[in-house]
Amino acid sequence: MRRLTMKSTLKNALSIRTPSKEEARSAPDSIQNGNHNGSQNVRRLPLERMLVDSGLITHAQANEALETAHREDLTPQQVLIRDGILKSKDIATMLALELAIPMVDLGSQSIESAALVTITEDIARKYQVLPIKREGNRLTVALADPLDFRLIEDISTLTDTRLQPVIATPEDISENIEIAYRRTQDLAEVSSDADEEEDVAVTAKVLSDSPPAQVIDLLLRRAAHDRASDIHIEPTEQRLRVRFRIDGILHDVMNLSLEMHPTLLSRLKIISGMNIAERRRAQDGQFTAEIENRKIDVRVAISNTVTGEMAVLRLLDKGFTLLGLGQIGMEKETLARFRKLLRLPYGIIIVCGPTGAGKSTTLYAAILEMNRVERNVISLEDPVEYRIPDINQMQIQPEAGVTFASQLRSTLRLDPDVILVGEIRDQETAIIATQAALTGHLVLTSLHANDAVSAVMRLRDLGVAPYLLTSSLAGVVSQRMMRVVCQGCKSVSPPPETDRNAYEAETGEELELYTHGVGCNVCAQTGYRGRSGVFEVLKITDPFRQLILTDSSRPDLLEQALADGMVPMRREGMSKVKDGVSTPYEVMRVLYTLE
Repeated sequence: MRRLTMKSTLKNALSIRTPSKEEARSAPDSIQNGNHNGSQNVRRLPLERMLVDSGLITHAQANEALETAHREDLTPQQVLIRDGILKSKDIATMLALELAIPMVDLGSQSIESAALVTITEDIARKYQVLPIKREGNRLTVALADPLDFRLIEDISTLTDTRLQPVIATPEDISENIEIAYRRTQDLAEVSSDADEEEDVAVTAKVLSDSPPAQVIDLLLRRAAHDRASDIHIEPTEQRLRVRFRIDGILHDVMNLSLEMHPTLLSRLKIISGMNIAERRRAQDGQFTAEIENRKIDVRVAISNTVTGEMAVLRLLDKGFTLLGLGQIGMEKETLARFRKLLRLPYGIIIVCGPTGAGKSTTLYAAILEMNRVERNVISLEDPVEYRIPDINQMQIQPEAGVTFASQLRSTLRLDPDVILVGEIRDQETAIIATQAALTGHLVLTSLHANDAVSAVMRLRDLGVAPYLLTSSLAGVVSQRMMRVVCQGCKSVSPPPETDRNAYEAETGEELELYTHGVGCNVCAQTGYRGRSGVFEVLKITDPFRQLILTDSSRPDLLEQALADGMVPMRREGMSKVKDGVSTPYEVMRVLYTLE
């Protein structure tokens, strides 16, 4: 009987007559002015009674929660969750069962633009509601407490709709408000019945009518929201193409009018300190932008193409927290091998991989692992991307004659214990680095090479004598970055045949089930969110040194490396597949070669 009463009460609360437009403008003063107070709502009692009747809390806990809520101007639900008496998911599940209202996972829910425009982001944040779908005069809204009838009535009046509530946890609502509104927050107006494709068109139209400074600001803000590392602005014959690199993959974001191209590139040149009149030669520059109270360094590269100048903006968040070695994705055995190398008093340790493989992150993590009080650590970087406490960082400036080679020579007179050389680019730097290692210094550096064995051959090709390599080289780390399965939409199912065959070919084991993402709002329907490193660590042993001295071939070097215990990157990548971190497709995408 109690449950039927509750359902009928809720039904009556939701059967609010549709107000006139004049009433809609004047009625929701309580919500617009912030007068809505859930803790003083006289119809709040049924929730606590339901929690007691369901056995989730006791009468004493309910009474104490009510008193605390009234005293601290909170809802009893917020008090119970804050004090650890209940979890928000427990309350949401109970309400869904008792009231026969659907409980939804907003991460996998499609959220329509037509619904979002009915409630402003400020109101959605303040009252923790998220509009999901609009069908005519009916608006589906996710909320944490469907018994808060005053809030339901105010939202219904404000939006001039009849509400269809669904239940979600407060944490789920908060997270998805940020995700759902990020595409619309930069727009001055959006059509109330626009779909996603129309949203993109409206975005492009608004930007096309905006001054260049505002366009750049909006692009930076959207890129920061989307976790983009790079913004590509590329002219074609018909359009100005804008793409974001997210988790290592480029995504088309929008198409702008070609008429914007000259003014947009000129503005970028001005704020980046470039020559605005130069249009034929490549130029580099940088500027700092402040986005949502975060300072972001933007490195700008502009170069001419047959269709006009293209620009690539690299975003570096100054508030980014540097990762430790235990956070970059190394497997347990690989991490132990690398840490052994870092404890050496002298020698060269090389981190190799292509551009964007995360080499700098690994080098920084290695430095953070060291005792920077007892050891003098000096870094030579071009550019200095992030500041590390307790080390001396030096900026390379080739235009002023300050190169890696020249600065490395002077650094040896500064009594260093550890030297970080940002990159070995030429023979001179390579030879000086090996000599520094021979004179009792630990040298950390990066090199462009496909794998650990190729890095050794690359140094040999740069002109470093085999006897210098065998005396100075301590170890090589090769790495890639691969995408991680989205935690919001991960699912377990039998793998496709190509994925299964790739896994079995590398490991010799069968892959009956694998973890993958099905696509949700959190990961922009890609199934992946974030990236993790995959590594191989080559420790230079005496047998390996002997092969270097005899100028052995790559297959011989690789065979010895495997015999010395090196786990290839592909094998470590498939280990992450087994652990549910990534997928065979992603391992093949970043690691498979024509071998």
